[in-house]
Amino acid sequence: MVAQFQYDRLAHQSQAVQNIAEVFTDVRFVMPSGMQGNPIFVPKEAQSALQANIARIRAASHIRAGTVAVASTATPTLRLDVLMETGTGKTFTFIETIHKLHQKHGLSKFIVLVPSNAIRQGTLKSLQTTAAFFSREYDGQKVNVFNYSSRTVQGFIHASNHAISVLVATYQAFAGDTKVINKRGVEASLFGNAKSFMDALAKIRPVLIIDEPHRFEGKQTQEYLAKFNPLLTIRFGATFKSDYINLIYTLDSLDAFRQRLVKGITVDTVGSGADMAQVLCFTAVSGTAKERTAQVSHQTLSGQTATVQLRAKDNLGEKTGLGFLDGHVVETVTAKEVRFTNDFSLPLGEPTSYGMLAEQMQSLIIERSIANHFEREEALFKRGLKSLSLFFIDAVAKYLPDGSKPAVVREAFERHYRVQLLAMLAKPDLDANYRAYLTRSAADISQVHKGYFARSHSEKGEEEAIKLILQEKEKLLSFDTDLRFIFSMWALQEGWDNPNIFTLCKLAPSHSKITKLQQIGRGLRLAVNQQLERVPLDDAAFDEINELVVVVPASEGNFVDAIQNEIAAHSVQRVARVFDDAVLAEFGIAPSTRVANRVLDALAALGVVALDDISGKATLLLERPDYLAKRDAILSSLKAINAIAPENAEKMQDYLDRYYDGYSQVKHKADKAKPGLSVNAGQFQKFKALWDNLNRSAVLRYELDSETFITSVLRRIATDFEVLPLTLSVTRVASVQSLHEVHSTQQSYAVTSHSVYSLSDFVRELANATKLSLHTVSRILSGMPAVKFAQIRHNENRALTVLKDLITRCIHELIINKVTYELREIKVKTALTDSAGVLLETIAVGQCGVETHPIINAAIQARSLYDDKFMPVDSQIERDTVDESSQVAVTVFAKLPKINIPTPVGNYNPDFGYVVERQGAAQALYLVVETKGYDNPAEIPTKEQWKMQSAEQFFKALQTQGLPVHYRRKINSDTLAQLIASIDNPASK
Repeated sequence: MVAQFQYDRLAHQSQAVQNIAEVFTDVRFVMPSGMQGNPIFVPKEAQSALQANIARIRAASHIRAGTVAVASTATPTLRLDVLMETGTGKTFTFIETIHKLHQKHGLSKFIVLVPSNAIRQGTLKSLQTTAAFFSREYDGQKVNVFNYSSRTVQGFIHASNHAISVLVATYQAFAGDTKVINKRGVEASLFGNAKSFMDALAKIRPVLIIDEPHRFEGKQTQEYLAKFNPLLTIRFGATFKSDYINLIYTLDSLDAFRQRLVKGITVDTVGSGADMAQVLCFTAVSGTAKERTAQVSHQTLSGQTATVQLRAKDNLGEKTGLGFLDGHVVETVTAKEVRFTNDFSLPLGEPTSYGMLAEQMQSLIIERSIANHFEREEALFKRGLKSLSLFFIDAVAKYLPDGSKPAVVREAFERHYRVQLLAMLAKPDLDANYRAYLTRSAADISQVHKGYFARSHSEKGEEEAIKLILQEKEKLLSFDTDLRFIFSMWALQEGWDNPNIFTLCKLAPSHSKITKLQQIGRGLRLAVNQQLERVPLDDAAFDEINELVVVVPASEGNFVDAIQNEIAAHSVQRVARVFDDAVLAEFGIAPSTRVANRVLDALAALGVVALDDISGKATLLLERPDYLAKRDAILSSLKAINAIAPENAEKMQDYLDRYYDGYSQVKHKADKAKPGLSVNAGQFQKFKALWDNLNRSAVLRYELDSETFITSVLRRIATDFEVLPLTLSVTRVASVQSLHEVHSTQQSYAVTSHSVYSLSDFVRELANATKLSLHTVSRILSGMPAVKFAQIRHNENRALTVLKDLITRCIHELIINKVTYELREIKVKTALTDSAGVLLETIAVGQCGVETHPIINAAIQARSLYDDKFMPVDSQIERDTVDESSQVAVTVFAKLPKINIPTPVGNYNPDFGYVVERQGAAQALYLVVETKGYDNPAEIPTKEQWKMQSAEQFFKALQTQGLPVHYRRKINSDTLAQLIASIDNPASK
C-alpha cells in the first residue's frame, strides 16, 4: 500500500487563511436567486467595512507594500494579494481558504487558474490528497473537483451551490477567442441563458484563485480574466510583477528561510569565469516586424569571432557550426531579443555564455551532480528519506533519442552513474539495506532516470514516467520505486515541486522569465520520510537533512550573490542588515531625510550601525545578544532626540526587533552568539594618545619613473610569467540562504581553451586592471619574449591576472622606499568613539575578531582595554599574543578595532596596540603589533608584506610628529617580551 501525505496545519498557513477570512468581517452576503451562483455583497454597503478590515489586517501584519483599493462600482468585485514563498504551502493554503470561505460566507464556486500543465496536475493532486484532512477539519465538507475540459466545465457551471465546486484550468484554456470556453453556441442549455461557457461562468460570479500571478500579467490575459466577472480574485504567489493591491499576507523569501520553512541552499559552481568566456551576442536587428533578421556574434571552434544571421525557424547549431547548440531553434526575432523554442533567449546587446553547453562541460556538471547525490543518499536512506535529483537541460534531443543524433546528456548520465554506482557498491561498510536498494537497479540503469518534456507526452514508454513524476508523488517517494533522477527542459521549472529533491542540476542557461530562486524552488520544500512525514524542527539533523545542493556552471555568474540578492529583493518589508533613509521612510520611522540622518547618527553613536559616508547606507554591527543588552538604551537615546517623535523611535525599535528575531534563526543550534565588548574608560585614557594618532587622516604619496618601471616589468615577465593550459574547478558554497558564503574543497579538470579577446581588447582589459595607460601596456606586451607572449593564448583570463599581479609587484617594489604619508587631522568619530568624540560604552565583538579567547590570568585582565574576560581574536598566534600580555611593562593593551591605514595595495589594519612603560622613562611608549602565523617571514603572502612595509612608513611619520610609537611584526617564533625588548634595542627587531 502506498503511503499518504500526512498533513498538519502550520501557523503561517493558518494566519494567511485567517487574514483572508477577516477581510469580510461585518460584510453581509446576499444569496443568489438560482442554485448555481455565489452569494454576493452589496458594494455601496460593504465598501467601508472592506476598506477598514483590509487596513486593520495590514497594520496588524506590519504590511506597508502596495495599495488598498476597494471598487465602488455597482457590480461587486474585490482583489486580494497573498505573498507566500515557494515551498511554504501555497496550494494547501488556498485549498483551506476555499473551505473557510464556504463555511463562513457560503461561497461555493471557485476557479483555480494555473500557468502550466505541470502545476495543474499538482493542484489536482493536492485537492485529492488533502480531501480527507479538510473533511475532518470542516465537519465533513467535501470538494467537487473539475479538471477543465469542454465536457467538465458544463458540470461545474450547473453544480449546486450547496457544496464546494472547484474548476482547475491553465490560462491557455481561456486566453483566446478560438478557445472553446469563449465560443458562442457550443451548448444550448447553459445557466442563465448564457451564449458561451464564459458567459455562464460570469453569471455565477466565481471566486478566482490565481496561482503564480506573474504569469498572468499580459494585456490579453488580463482582458480575458475580466470576462470571468469574478466576485473575488485572490492572487497567491511568490513573485508579483506589478504593484500589490490589497496585500493582506506576506511570507517572503527572507522570512521563509529564517523560520526554516524551506530547505537551506548550497551551491556548487563548476568552472570559473575564464572557463565560460565563449559568448553569443545579439548585436543588431534588421527587417520588418513581420520578418526580422538578427545578427549574432559568437566564437568559432578555432577561437575566432564570427557573425551569423538568424531568422525564425533557423537552427543555431547549424548556423554556427557548433553541434551542441542544435537544440536552439529560433522561435521569433523581436526588436529586443531572439527567442528560441527551448525558452532560451538572447537579449539585444547582452553577451550570453554558451560554454556550459559544450559536451565536455555538461559531462563534468553531470558527474558532479551524481557525486552530490551519492554523498548524501545513504545517510538519507537510513533515515527513511528517498533522495531525488532534478536536471534542467536545454534540448529534449539531448535526453530523448532523435533519429541518428546521440542523446548526449542521457549517455553521459548513464556513463557517470554506472562508474559511481560501482564505486559505491565496492565500499565494504555500506548499509545492507542500502546496498540492496542500489543493487536492484544496477542491471538496468535506465530505471533510475526518466524525463518529462512537452514532446515526451507521445513518446512510447514515457507515459508511465510522466504519470509518476506529475501525479503519483507518493509512489515516487517510495523506496519501492527505482526512479530517482528526473530530467526536464522548461516544463518543471515553475510550479511543480517535490519535497525530496536534494540535488538540482542546471545544464541549461537561465532566461529572464524565471528567477534563480524560482528555479531552485522546485527543491525547496522540506523533505518527508517513507511515512510522508516531515523531519521535526527540533531534530538535531534537521538542517543537515533539509539542504538543497544546486550544481551550476560558472556561466551563471555569481549564482550565490544572485540568489542572495533575490532573497533580499523578495523581502517585502525590506528588513535587512544594510538599510538607508529610504527604508526608514518606508517603515514610517523618518518622515524626511533630515530626520533619517538624525536617526542614523544616533544609531552610529551607540555602536549599532556603521555608516558609509559615500552611499549613505547603514550596516548593523551588533550580534543579537549585544542588541538585546542595549535594546532599551537604544530606544531611550532615540526618544531623547527632539527631531524624532516617540512613535518613530518605537518604529525603529520594531525594525531592529524584527531583524534580530529573524537573524537569530539562521544560525545552527550549536552556534553561540558572541557578546559585546565593554570599553574601560580609565584604561582608554592611557590608550587615547595611541588610538587618536592611529586614526589620523593620511594622504599616501609616491612617484614612479616610467622607463625604469617598464624595464622592471619585462625583466619580471621573463623570469616569473607562466600560464598553464586551462583547467576547470568545482567550488562549493554552503548555507546560501543565510547570506554568508562558506567555501569547501575544489577539484580541477584540464580542458581545451578558446580565444576570448582580440589583442586590442586584451590591452584595454589589462590597462583597466592595472590603472596604466594603453600606451604603457602596449609597450610592455610588445616587449615580452615571444615564448611568454604565446602563453597568453593558453588561458587569456588567467594571463590577465598573472600580468596584473606582476605589474602590481613591480609598482610596489619601485615605490616602497618612496612611499610617504602626509598626516592630517585626527578623526573624531572612530570605532571606539562617537561623532562627538565621546567614548562608546560597548562595541561589537565582530569589529575586533571572529571569535573570543578567554582571559584566565588576572594580570592580563587588568591590562586589557576591555572589561570583559575575553579578547576577540582571529587566529592561534593572536591567542598566544593575548596570553603573553601579562608583561610588567604593559600598562594597557587591546586587539584593535577597525582603523584602515591607506597603502598602495589597499587599506591596512594592524592587530594589537600596547601602552608600554619603561623604567625611568618620563613618557609612556607605544607598540603596535602585526601578528602573522608563519614560521618564516618569507612565508607571509607578498601582498601582506607590502602592506606592512607601507605601514612602517606611516608609523615613521607618526614618530616625526612626536609620538613615541614602534611597529613590530610577530611570527610564530617571536614572543611579546622580545618585541618589547626591541624598543630599547632596535638591533633586536
